[in-house]
Amino acid sequence: MSDSLTLVKFSGLIRSGVSIEKAIQIIGGLPEDKSLRYLLKIAQETGSAVAGEIDQVASIYLQRDRAMQRIEVAQTGPRSSARLVLWLPLITLALAQLSGLDVSHAVSSNKILILSFGLGGLLLVVAKLVSGKLIKKATPVNDNLGFFLLGVALACSGRTSLHRAHNNALDVYKETFGSLPSNQELQLCAEALHTSTHTGARVGELLRGSAEAMQRESATKSEVKIEKLNIRLLLPLGFAVLPAFIFIAVIPLTVSILGSK
Repeated sequence: MSDSLTLVKFSGLIRSGVSIEKAIQIIGGLPEDKSLRYLLKIAQETGSAVAGEIDQVASIYLQRDRAMQRIEVAQTGPRSSARLVLWLPLITLALAQLSGLDVSHAVSSNKILILSFGLGGLLLVVAKLVSGKLIKKATPVNDNLGFFLLGVALACSGRTSLHRAHNNALDVYKETFGSLPSNQELQLCAEALHTSTHTGARVGELLRGSAEAMQRESATKSEVKIEKLNIRLLLPLGFAVLPAFIFIAVIPLTVSILGSK
């Protein structure tokens, strides 16, 4: 079961009246994620219901799962082509050898062909390294974006003052992550608390809305990176993988045919 589905099941158990500790036991433990430990610790300290926040975290996990699936699909074409380029030359040379062309002797006795094989192999290695870097750059990162806002919203739902809820969430955040929230989150939190104080608006809804907006913006940036990845993965294919086929198969085969004549 994926992390997102596990979290949906977890929030359902809490809504049905099951305690946090019992719900964790039923699902076999939560994913090893600091963000979840942060929210659960606040929930345990304030006695507040955590189901809404867990649903929002589950949505984040689901977006990441979908992004990883799209990255996997984007890799499929170039990866299959690279495998074809790796095996097709060997199969071609083997068939040529069986048909009477002394390919092995031509390659082993010709320094140029040995160099050609080496260049082909080097190009395949370069293509793999470049593709790996492109994929890593497009892979979504777990940046805990918006979780401080969710933590403050969660603490506020425990019937405590806004100031105390803010300080409690901040202390738990520093203890869990070892750092302060981003300046953007601190500013959005201050704005939400100010708005709630002067207008009577529900601060929890304001904070959850701000957190969702931040996470949606981050998800959009990830989508853009993945769309660019579909195109960028063609670059190592065209500039390294296909030339490698020429160095590994076409040149040795051509030399063998000319040598036989």
